[in-house]
Amino acid sequence: LFVSFPCISTETLIHQFSFRSLFTVEAPQSLYTVEHGNNVTLECTFPVNGKLKFRDLSHSDFRGRIKLLKENLNLGQSLLQITDVKLRDAGFYRCLIGYGGADYKTINLKVKGEYDSLKTITQGVVNTGDNEWKLTCQSEGYPQAEVIWQNREHEDLTDKANTSYETGSDQLYRVTSTLTIKSRIDEIFYCVFWNKDLEPRNKTLLYKLNTASKNILFC
Repeated sequence: LFVSFPCISTETLIHQFSFRSLFTVEAPQSLYTVEHGNNVTLECTFPVNGKLKFRDLSHSDFRGRIKLLKENLNLGQSLLQITDVKLRDAGFYRCLIGYGGADYKTINLKVKGEYDSLKTITQGVVNTGDNEWKLTCQSEGYPQAEVIWQNREHEDLTDKANTSYETGSDQLYRVTSTLTIKSRIDEIFYCVFWNKDLEPRNKTLLYKLNTASKNILFC
């Protein structure tokens, strides 16, 4: 039995094999979407007929966080377990099995770091005088999110804000946005981290201005 489960690029999806007509590999799930930092197990299945002899693979892809669960092979399951998923793990994985005949299936792994499940790093409210306020929200996530500012009536104030983006070593986007606005006490503002791929789980910070200059809630 030969099992290969590498991560491949889109340019190398098509290869030629000599197949035995009765041997086929199946992928119960062709697309997996996993949260950054979580674990995932990719699965493909194949028919088992007789005793299996497994030949281990000395490949860098199978070291550290990535492990092939060999105990399931006798059941006709090839399971690739990835722990503490990183953004760089995203891509196409080919489950290639040689067992008499040979066949493969391609599995797509997508990784997301949703802003509502990651720690909000900083947030702040500063009264600069003359009823002017600076509201700041900052968070990390993936993919890159837009920041939308709204008031109590949900009017869009985004054009009054300054938003910047940085990319860390873990490839997460650090998004910082500051809204400068004149407002009365007890007004409410919303800072929304929005991305179409994150809907409906976008992160919203609620700011309520008061005499202490700072009252922040999270939604």
